[in-house]
Amino acid sequence: MARDLFLEIGMEELPATYVAPAVEDLRDALARELDAARLAFDADGIRTYATPRRIAIVCPGVAEGQETRVRTVTGPPAKVAFAEDGSPTKAALGFAKSQGVEVADLEVEGDYVQVEVTDEGRSATDVLPEHLAAAIGAIGFPKTMHWGHGTRFGRPIRWLVALLGDDVLELEYAGVRAGNATFGLRFWAPGPHRITGAGDYLEVLERAYVVADADVRRETIRESVGRAAAECGGTAVPDDDLLEEVTYLVEHPTVFVGRFDERFVELPKDVVVAAMKGHQRYFAIESGDGRLLPRFLCVMNGPPDHVDSVRRGNERVLESRLADAEFYWKEDTRTALADKVDALKNVVWLEGLGTLYEKAERLEALAGDIAERLGSEDADAAVRAARLAKADLVTEMVRDGKEFTELQGIMGREYAMMSNEPEAVATAIYEHYLPRFAGDSLPETEPGLILSIADRLDSIVGCFSAGLVPTGSQDPYALRRQAIGLVRMIDEKGLALSLAELVAVAAEGHGVEDAGSSEIAAGVLDFVRQRARNFFIDAGYSYDLVDAVLEASFDDLVGVRPRIEALTHFRAADDFEGLVIGARRVMNILKGQEGHAHDPSALVEPSSKALEDERVKAAAAVGKATAAGDYDVAVRELLNLRKPIDTFFDDVMVMVDDERLKSARLGLLAGVRDLFLTIADFAKVVLEGEDREDA
Repeated sequence: MARDLFLEIGMEELPATYVAPAVEDLRDALARELDAARLAFDADGIRTYATPRRIAIVCPGVAEGQETRVRTVTGPPAKVAFAEDGSPTKAALGFAKSQGVEVADLEVEGDYVQVEVTDEGRSATDVLPEHLAAAIGAIGFPKTMHWGHGTRFGRPIRWLVALLGDDVLELEYAGVRAGNATFGLRFWAPGPHRITGAGDYLEVLERAYVVADADVRRETIRESVGRAAAECGGTAVPDDDLLEEVTYLVEHPTVFVGRFDERFVELPKDVVVAAMKGHQRYFAIESGDGRLLPRFLCVMNGPPDHVDSVRRGNERVLESRLADAEFYWKEDTRTALADKVDALKNVVWLEGLGTLYEKAERLEALAGDIAERLGSEDADAAVRAARLAKADLVTEMVRDGKEFTELQGIMGREYAMMSNEPEAVATAIYEHYLPRFAGDSLPETEPGLILSIADRLDSIVGCFSAGLVPTGSQDPYALRRQAIGLVRMIDEKGLALSLAELVAVAAEGHGVEDAGSSEIAAGVLDFVRQRARNFFIDAGYSYDLVDAVLEASFDDLVGVRPRIEALTHFRAADDFEGLVIGARRVMNILKGQEGHAHDPSALVEPSSKALEDERVKAAAAVGKATAAGDYDVAVRELLNLRKPIDTFFDDVMVMVDDERLKSARLGLLAGVRDLFLTIADFAKVVLEGEDREDA
């Protein structure tokens, strides 16, 4: 009969960001351990629960005992195990003893001795403790603690519950022996509280003022926040990240409304929201027109019995933080944002890479260059925004690691508007930090887009020029994230920009000699190419088609996606495999054979002339199609080369003694190869049945 396995790990409060990943680690680890233990279980029925003080898991349908298995064990070589007369040696005797069998049970298979061993199943109660301990030990945390038992964990473990059905398992971990008692909400119903099995866990904790199901807790908070905001005549400012964090900060959520002085709503909205969210984890309330109300929503941990005293304490704390913000705002707005730019001369950007003022100067030049390449009508706004983009880093609100540091860019926009800068300039200052993370919004305005590209290029090239190149998992300056953001903007916004030329311009700004052909520029382009490869594979494209396109041409990044999609469309076409094979033959024969001029007049064979005629037709059609951005048509035209290529290789010996004839044939093939490379390096396409790397 199968029974439910239940495990709860009780501990001191975990940081909110630790909880959800720890739950997933425990789920994965327990499934692995049950497989390793040879215990059948219902993998689809696994349920998890979590609060700041506990992680619990229920695995239904766990078998009462291990499955019996028969396995073949290979031992020493037969010539070592048996003497010439067939008598067993010490090697055979030792092998038989180690496997718990008689020498007569040994068999010779090929050159080695083998034996079939039957592993009788042990009971689940005997097997599980060691595997549960292993599962707990597999949980990872950003930082761990140890407290005298030689075991590290996210926080000290205070209790364990381990049950198979209603039987307590003999589990011990970190000096704590498992039992059947859990603990409730501190100060309200601490416990211990006995549970008889997985079935009554939630009910027992509910009586002890703990909502163990994170999904239930999250929805309770969401509904309570919405209801309380409506009672104030507004709606809660949406913030899924804050909701997720608060969900894992409390065990028994109670939402209440607090107030603050109405004068603070005159501060920029983002400042007030940041003051609420930063340390206090409050939800802001806004009216129908988007203005903040002088109210906040707090989620306390526990029943509402003493909510008035809790409210007063939270109101005092928020008033203090808003008063600080008000002071910073008044000080910062005494002078225009442009007047703060000179102060950037006193702020080092990165060691060996000058000051923020010098970075601003480079951004001005680079933004102007990009704007010119794009034919932007907002070039002046982009250049002006580049000059002001970093000025908010020396303001009272943002500098020195205050709680409002996260508002860099946002405050730059606010101060620019207060300084009567054009709206396009103010918006670009904010947008040049976008995208900040995977999936974040891209800049919506052209000046913001230009400045964001310029800032990323300057940072990546600058770090490479100073030797600050990411290695392994180390990327202290977030260059990978910046490169992916660069790829996203060019790809999703359809920007016709030459990456090689932009990198060269950025390198010149950092004083790199021979910027366009330097090792630094090459390193940057290869770095961005790798990020582009990851980006397109993550988008769902086959790795080999991504490699084929990027190998052929990476400089025109905006054309990468449509070329990959065209190859994807035609992959199933009848002629596609033949084209790939033909392309490989062309590429292979040209290895080490560069420098042969393309001279059609030197071709003599009908098949050579026919291939040249088809190449000319295809080149004209492909050129027209790519100019129009129609890569499907371009690939279709290349498919027409399949038969002429096959006929050429059937009829013509390329590597002949006649140097003029050999050179003409190689020149023809080089022309065919170059035509292929306008779309992709087809030699990198993996055909069905060939070995494929794990994309």
